[in-house]
Amino acid sequence: MSNKIKDTFKKAPWSLIGIGCLGILLLIWGSFPRKKSSPVATQELQVRLQIGEEEKLTEILSLAGIGNIRVMITYKDEGKKHVATDENIETTYENGKVTSIKENSQVVRMRNNSGEIGLILVEETPKVSGVVVTSSRPISTAQKLKIIEAVRALWDLPLGRIVVLGKE
Repeated sequence: MSNKIKDTFKKAPWSLIGIGCLGILLLIWGSFPRKKSSPVATQELQVRLQIGEEEKLTEILSLAGIGNIRVMITYKDEGKKHVATDENIETTYENGKVTSIKENSQVVRMRNNSGEIGLILVEETPKVSGVVVTSSRPISTAQKLKIIEAVRALWDLPLGRIVVLGKE
């Protein structure tokens, strides 16, 4: 009987067995929960959003023939996310009078690839508080007014919150 077992091991396709074991290990590894995004990742996303807005404004203003410009945008806040909540209010009556009120509120959750998150109803973008535009060459008063009008059309900022600087 032991000779049969030895012959079976000698004839076994070891490459297929190795691939099968590797597949099982990958399945087990993939079933572990993933780490949730950290606040640092959220801040990096926010910075990328700001840089994207600055690049868009730079492109728009450079098409106006102002020359090589740079833009900096500052924000009042980081925006807000309003999530859906499930609210339950239980009122207990005794002899026609309210004896107790229990309120229960839970965030409505939904599953995605990274776990569970709250169901976002409305997401407000960050509010712009100021814009600085600089140019590598002199800017005329008419060009400055065009830049200010463009920025005000985008964010409705007061004049004191928009600064346009050109080389003197």
